[in-house]
Amino acid sequence: MFDLAWSEILLVGIVALLVVGPKELPDLLRTVGRWMRKARMMASNFQSTFDQMMRDEELAKTRQDLERAMSGDPALPKPSYAANPRPQPEEEEDWDGDEVAHAVADVTKETDAAAKAAEAKAPAEAEKPPAGSTGA
Repeated sequence: MFDLAWSEILLVGIVALLVVGPKELPDLLRTVGRWMRKARMMASNFQSTFDQMMRDEELAKTRQDLERAMSGDPALPKPSYAANPRPQPEEEEDWDGDEVAHAVADVTKETDAAAKAAEAKAPAEAEKPPAGSTGA
């Protein structure tokens, strides 16, 4: 936070020892430690309160958007379909899901082929002795 080097901390300690004296120095350090602990607790409390307020605000906004969407309110912005490859709502009448069925079938074929290749490879590897073994 303050970016102090060890030499600077040592200099501050020596000055504090000369100004305060050796008898009161432990009490002074204890008091400074208590103040630092209180300051850290206050900062932590502020940060957690701020984070909670942000979560509450996001939740309220999401709830409001959901209520508008469920009521059919036209004030909601239309979703962007640029990131979603699904057809636009106007085109949905023509879209019957065959594309998904074909994609699932293709993935299933590829998965089955990979599984068969792994099964064929596994017995061949089981018959080979481990590398570095003498077989004795």
